[in-house]
Amino acid sequence: MKAYLQTPIRLLMLGGILCLGARAKANWPQPGEAQPVHVEQVSAGVYVVRVSNPAQQTGRLQLVRLPDGVVLYESSSRKPAFGSKLNLQELPNGNYALVVQLGKEQRRYPMQISSTEQRQIALDLASTLQ
Repeated sequence: MKAYLQTPIRLLMLGGILCLGARAKANWPQPGEAQPVHVEQVSAGVYVVRVSNPAQQTGRLQLVRLPDGVVLYESSSRKPAFGSKLNLQELPNGNYALVVQLGKEQRRYPMQISSTEQRQIALDLASTLQ
């Protein structure tokens, strides 16, 4: 496990300022349920990801490097709610994905990290169903 990941994102961070707001909710519509994935920036490049799992299905949260698919971080739980604190500040430039799986349903949230004079992190919360 890399040191830049800590225990248990269309976000754009520019110079420590979150441009789309400090909180974002991933869109995973399920009738009668609240949206189960919540992402909150807690400091520059550090995000808390929370997954609501009221049915207590097998849940998994991963940070994956694209395009080679290397899993940089993974946690799993059957608890009604679980999550992780991810420090993305030290990740090298490139394409990544935050992957959330509840039961057999999996959502992938693409993320692009690039550095110019200031660090930028962009995570597309419009997931793709797999």
